[in-house]
Amino acid sequence: MDPSDWLSTSWKERLWKAFIAFWVLYILAPPVMLVFISLDTASYVRVPQGFTFEKYEMMLQSEPLIAAMKRSLVLGVATMGIAPFLALLAVLSYRKTAYKSLFVGAMIVPLFVPGVVQGFSLLVLFKQLGFDNPFVAELIGHVIWAFPFAFLVLLTSMSSVREDVLLASSDLGANELETFRYVIFPLVKPGIISAVIFSFVLSFNEFSRTIYLQGGDNTVPTYVYAKLQVELSPEVFALAGMTVFVSLSLIAVATVFLYRAGGASADDG
Repeated sequence: MDPSDWLSTSWKERLWKAFIAFWVLYILAPPVMLVFISLDTASYVRVPQGFTFEKYEMMLQSEPLIAAMKRSLVLGVATMGIAPFLALLAVLSYRKTAYKSLFVGAMIVPLFVPGVVQGFSLLVLFKQLGFDNPFVAELIGHVIWAFPFAFLVLLTSMSSVREDVLLASSDLGANELETFRYVIFPLVKPGIISAVIFSFVLSFNEFSRTIYLQGGDNTVPTYVYAKLQVELSPEVFALAGMTVFVSLSLIAVATVFLYRAGGASADDG
């Protein structure tokens, strides 16, 4: 029996409204507030009363901040190329393994390891190996973090690929590469795009692993953290506002792709 059947229609409506209120007030409102504060004319925190891009102009004039943004962008682009690719290989392997539950559990283990523990353990490992390349170390940490999310997105997307379609492709003489190119890839393409976007956002905003692995060069999150230890400068609000806007926009795009993929899958079914 579906547990939701135990609730009356009125209670279901109340719970849904409570969830929406929680999501808006405690999850969406705080970061969105930073966007409005970054556009306010005051240099301190208050209820926004004006509109200006002055904080963003100050942000663009800060060379250390620009350097941090460039490093975050490079790491994000590299992560969004590597993590989804590895996740796609893992999902294709998942379809052939007999131990599916164990396989999924192994792939999503990084989700349950605290970032500070994972970052510190990677730092210790790299030091023991004599590895001294902070950028590659950061990239490895970011890929480990983004990989499980990309895997779960692609695993969900792969559910639209039916076995009878793959068997039909094989019966028509297509090899595995051709089957992937002409059958699997078009079906999971929205999932791949979503995995790429999520991987970039996760990398760009990653802090807890980066702080241990970065060496001497800041990324956007570590720059903000270091700056806040000294002062609450206007460009920090601009950087936070820009990051929130870009992150929410990319997540919205990824969600649309996943929604369309789910709708197409339902129509095919």
